[in-house]
Amino acid sequence: MCLVVGIGYGLILYSKSAPWSKNLNWLLLALRAVMVTLLCFLLLGPLLNQINFFEEKPIVVLAIDDSASIQDGYDSIQFEMVKSTMAQLESELNNEDYELRIRGINQYYNNLSEVTFTSQSTDLHKVLQGIRQDFEQQNLVGTLLISDGIDNYGSSPQFLTLNYPVFSLAVGDTIPAQDLSITKINYNKIVYEGNQFPLVVDIFNNGYVGEQVFVDVLKNGTVLQSQSVNLNGDQQLNSFEFILDPEVIGIDSYQVSIRPMADESSVNNNSRTAFIEVVDSKQKILIAASAPHPDIKALKSVIESKEGVEVSSYLDGITEEIPEGPFDLVILHQLPQLTDLPRWLNATIENTNTWFITGVDDLNTVNRINPVLVYNSFGQSDGVGLNVNPNFELFQIDEELKFRAINYPPAVAPYGSFEIKNNADVYLYQKIGNVETNRPLLTIYNGDERKSAVFSGSGFWKWRLQENGQYDDAKLFDEIFGKLIQYLATKDDKRNFRVSTTNESYFDSESVELITEVYNELYEKVYDYNIDLTITNSQGETEEYNYVNSPTENFKINGLDPGIYNFRASTSLAGKREIAEGSFSVEKLALEDINLTANHQLLKNISNNSGGSFNLLENYESAISNIEALNPRPITRSNERLSPIIENPLWLIILVILLSTEWFLRKYHGSY
Repeated sequence: MCLVVGIGYGLILYSKSAPWSKNLNWLLLALRAVMVTLLCFLLLGPLLNQINFFEEKPIVVLAIDDSASIQDGYDSIQFEMVKSTMAQLESELNNEDYELRIRGINQYYNNLSEVTFTSQSTDLHKVLQGIRQDFEQQNLVGTLLISDGIDNYGSSPQFLTLNYPVFSLAVGDTIPAQDLSITKINYNKIVYEGNQFPLVVDIFNNGYVGEQVFVDVLKNGTVLQSQSVNLNGDQQLNSFEFILDPEVIGIDSYQVSIRPMADESSVNNNSRTAFIEVVDSKQKILIAASAPHPDIKALKSVIESKEGVEVSSYLDGITEEIPEGPFDLVILHQLPQLTDLPRWLNATIENTNTWFITGVDDLNTVNRINPVLVYNSFGQSDGVGLNVNPNFELFQIDEELKFRAINYPPAVAPYGSFEIKNNADVYLYQKIGNVETNRPLLTIYNGDERKSAVFSGSGFWKWRLQENGQYDDAKLFDEIFGKLIQYLATKDDKRNFRVSTTNESYFDSESVELITEVYNELYEKVYDYNIDLTITNSQGETEEYNYVNSPTENFKINGLDPGIYNFRASTSLAGKREIAEGSFSVEKLALEDINLTANHQLLKNISNNSGGSFNLLENYESAISNIEALNPRPITRSNERLSPIIENPLWLIILVILLSTEWFLRKYHGSY
């Protein structure tokens, strides 16, 4: 078709008489026909199928354990010799017809001179598995693994299934060096103001049997407490317990240090830092009741089992002193009755989260002051069990515990009609015998200002007693009421601008991640706001950042030194400057300092399981010979690609030549 169009166009254009010869006319016709034919052909968008063949060299990976334990295991002169041997190995591999890739614990390197040996943890499982994934379906011959075998992070690499052989080249000393090291510090991450807290230090001893060792706890360089012990056994753990008093609100740090001993192989593992978050106050809960009741005892058992919660009791007409508030939650057991509450208690519940346990007597006053539901009692009562609402979403109950509720004896609930006042959630439904009903037993309302719940009835103390007697614990009861109390006693953060970290403490190898929440006047999340962030360390040095909040990604900060940091974030919202503040700590991940004894057996197991071999680093020639024995060969591969012909500039050149030639001939022979 393109040819017909081209020839037809040429015949029409050059069919008339012309001032040049007949032969030249035929030549001009041919030039125009070819040019038009090519244009029509290119307009159809033809594709060219291109197949490129290339050879893929055999790939050898030089995996280097670039952790700090490699360098710390030698003196400076010995370590330079180790690096020199590694450089010789790299040079020989480059001289072979291989494609050499160099990988460290966390990254690939272009050459050996970039390796720094500063990683604070060793995860050989991640390294070997990563190589398997990175070179899947490529011409991977094998991996040369230079390591001391000290694996202190992640899964064990011994039984990892690999599709390539690992030729281990061992470094380090397998004979334990004389050393004292702090292996672990055990402490509570959160401590309440005014409460002492324990700090337990585990120390590993190698080579100092019968000698006295001193351990100090310091704060800001000042020794707070010291302990000493005579070490009895070699290669054993010794524990020291310190009881400390928190000093400041927020995150605080305490340094634990072993006083250096003579001839220690390393003192880098003699110090560790503990980061404690000191909370300014406990949650305070008030149980107010019309009279003593077993329900109160059951609830107090649940509340007092939780750390950081303080419970007070008030019995109407019996307790003389008014409990000291303010409170995070007020539980009213069969209150109010016919008469109104005391003035102080009435004022307290107006601004506090509440839980009403109604009983079955006159409910008119309870109906009036609770914001959850109204019960129209007919003067009768039912014995009811519980049925957890499967659609309840505020918090979840362990599914494996729910079967225990079948054996709960009946509690007493008022019989009558009910009406839910607000958009409340039913937590528990009443169950009469084996019949499940839609009558609420425990209902929760989360209002704009405060939360409230209503238990319709009383007598649930029997549930805890029955469960304890049958299972030697009351896990279901404690979970049902423990989570309810925790939910009601927790105050919702209604600020329009909030910034918080995902954790209170990070290791220096991790990114500090900040969650940013911005809400408009309708309390809807909004995005793309400019956030100004200032981070201050314990020395008062500041660093400023700026970012935009996103619905898909949190802001992250890398490379912070160990220490305590305070942050202050601000943004403009509805014409006002909103501010959010907080703190976090960065802890040094010092796993490499704990143990400097090489584990060559681990490297042997890795090599044996993968079909490789084990050698010392200085015998690397044997490993290279083993790779050569595999007879690695290049693989010929091909790439097939469809590309538009018009992308080739040759066609543009041809068209320009055709048009230029035709124009020149016409012009030269006296016509345009």
